[in-house]
Amino acid sequence: MKRNAVIVGLILALPASASAEWVRATGSYMFPPVMTEAEACEQAKSRASADAVRQVTGETLSSEDAMRCTEQGNEVECARNSTVWTMVGGEIRSSRNYRSETTVEMESFRKCTVSFEADVHVAQGKADPNFDVGVTLSNAVYRDGENLIVTLKPSQPMAVQIFQWLPYEKGDSQVGRIFPNPFDNADRIAKPITIPTEAGAKRYDLKATFPAGQSAGRKMVDEYLMVVATKKPITFRDAYSLEDFNRVIAEIPLGDRRIVKRAYNILRGAE
Repeated sequence: MKRNAVIVGLILALPASASAEWVRATGSYMFPPVMTEAEACEQAKSRASADAVRQVTGETLSSEDAMRCTEQGNEVECARNSTVWTMVGGEIRSSRNYRSETTVEMESFRKCTVSFEADVHVAQGKADPNFDVGVTLSNAVYRDGENLIVTLKPSQPMAVQIFQWLPYEKGDSQVGRIFPNPFDNADRIAKPITIPTEAGAKRYDLKATFPAGQSAGRKMVDEYLMVVATKKPITFRDAYSLEDFNRVIAEIPLGDRRIVKRAYNILRGAE
C-alpha cells in the first residue's frame, strides 16, 4: 500500500555573507468599496516590497506561473501570495521614508499607493548560467486528491531539494520539504528524473489536497514549490517560516545555487 508524502521542511542557517543596497520602491493597489483601505494598502506595501527586491535581484514571477484565481474568486489572496513569492532570494532588512496615499479612481474605486526606501540584502556573487535545472509540474491546476508529479532536468550533476510553501499556514508550518523524504532519498541528480522517482513511486504518492479549515466560499487555494539546486549538498532543517526560509536562501552565494519556483492551484472537492 502506498503512503502519501508528509509535507514538512525548511532550512539550516548557512555561514555566507550578503550584499546590501538601498532602493526606492513603489506599489499600488486599486480596490472597491467592499474592501477596507487598510487591507488595500497592505497589498500595495507587498507590491512595493516585491518591487524593491526585483530592482536588486531581477526576480519576477514567470508567465507560466500566472495564477488562475480570478475565475475562482480568490484573486486577492493569489495576487498577494504570488507577489510575496517573488521576494524569495532577497531580504528587506529595514526601510525608511514610508509614504502612503489613497486617491479616488474611476467610479467608486480607490487606489492606495505606498512608497519607501528599502535596504535589500541579496546573496553575493554572480549566477552561473551553466548551472540550471528545468522544472515542470504535471498540472497547473489540481483537483482535490490528484497526484502531483515534478519533472527535473539538470544541466549538470547537482544536489536537489524541493520545498513547498503553504500561504494559508502560519509560523513553522509554512514551508516544508517534500523531497528528499523518508521514502525517496535520491538527493543528487545527474539526468532527468521525476519526483516521486521510479523507486520512490512504489512507496508513496505526492497528492494535492485541499486544506481543511478554509471558508466554505473558498473554491481554490494557491500553493508553491521551490526547487533548490546546489553545487554541493546542504543540510536543511524540516520546518520553518517563510521569513526564515527566505533569509537562508538569500545567504547562499548566487554562483553556488539555482532556485526555480513553480505555482499551482488546488480546487475544492465536491461536498
